[in-house]
Amino acid sequence: MREFIILVICIILIIIAFLSLIVIRKPEPKKVMPEGIEAAFQQYCELLLTTLKLKVKEVELNRFKLLSEVPFEDGQFEYYSFDYTICPEKAVVDANGIVLNSSELLSKGGLKGKPLLLFFRKDADQTFEISFLDDRDIAQKGYKGYVNFRYANTKNWPVDEEYSLKVDDNIITLWENLEGEAPFPYAVQTRERTQDFLSYTAQFTDTWEGQEIKVSTWIQFEKKKELIYWIKSFNPVAETHRGIHVGSSLEELKEKYRGDLSYEADFKGAGPCYGFIPKDDTNRYIAFFASDEKVTEIWITDGFDERPFKRFSGYVEDDIKWQEYDYSEKLTERYAREIYVGQHKSDYDADKVFNSFVAKELPMVTVLEHGILHDAPGERVYYVVCQKREGHERLNVEVKLKRIKLLNSVTAEEIWVAERHRSQIVH
Repeated sequence: MREFIILVICIILIIIAFLSLIVIRKPEPKKVMPEGIEAAFQQYCELLLTTLKLKVKEVELNRFKLLSEVPFEDGQFEYYSFDYTICPEKAVVDANGIVLNSSELLSKGGLKGKPLLLFFRKDADQTFEISFLDDRDIAQKGYKGYVNFRYANTKNWPVDEEYSLKVDDNIITLWENLEGEAPFPYAVQTRERTQDFLSYTAQFTDTWEGQEIKVSTWIQFEKKKELIYWIKSFNPVAETHRGIHVGSSLEELKEKYRGDLSYEADFKGAGPCYGFIPKDDTNRYIAFFASDEKVTEIWITDGFDERPFKRFSGYVEDDIKWQEYDYSEKLTERYAREIYVGQHKSDYDADKVFNSFVAKELPMVTVLEHGILHDAPGERVYYVVCQKREGHERLNVEVKLKRIKLLNSVTAEEIWVAERHRSQIVH
């Protein structure tokens, strides 16, 4: 009996030791899906179905299955497959009159594979950056590869206070990262899915409006990387970094931005505009639209591939008045007869007429550079960069030539004449 008791005790001890080695695993808490999935999928479907001019009444998603988790920064991306039902506002039928089902609808819209859900989870309560992908993209790049392609290599755009707008106590700066916050108080937000060149790294753009100010942001990573790429102001109080606002005079503008302004008579179809383009090796610019000698609208933005305003030599500001050049002797009968017998051959050549004007009207300067600013049928504008021989002041000159018909000529000859010119001392 004693041996039996000892045996039982040994068995019990062995069982206790074995149980102590077993790690009791608690069931993992069920992952909570982020809010707004259905709304995001509905927007995704409507974008795909734009070509069909089809509105989606509602969508239903279910049977989510986790495919992969990819750690990234302070959280992780999660991929899911899912089942879905799309209810369009009107049925779509094929050539045989059969109503298309949900997957056939998306296929009709251009989706070749199956939609996958991707979002970023920072912790149990924070999920954002909801997007839907074609599973073919994942098949090509892999789960981790797609995340690296889409998020790890986004460009960092340095901010520069030169491209900023001050509104009361708030400063809005081009390429500033808002991280989901409004750029100024009481701004109203509107979100759209990107369809232009921004779409390769951003699925949405936000527009924030209020106080006669409009700010557009580029959502590269929702609530983590949301960059300002365009600022527009009609607000007479909001000032640029150098203190120019809507209502400032052109005289103030040219004083504050002297040396770095260019001009276009009709910029992007919105009217006369001065462009600030400093020598900073970027494509950023500030556009100051003007009317009645005052600033009426301000844009602070980036040209991305190139600056729309062009810096050129010999620039004379637009408010410098032209001086008419007297070419009345060329309208006489005597001059027409001399043309007829072969004299004044240089008048047929615009470059020679320009050179003759410079030699006659600018005898006390040294020409440093010259060229053509504008060339159109019957009209040509030249620029001259020169330096006075005494005093060494730099001077920019513009000379406008036009092609005229000699009324006194029996053969209706056409010649070039210097019509007007203007000049400006360069400080």
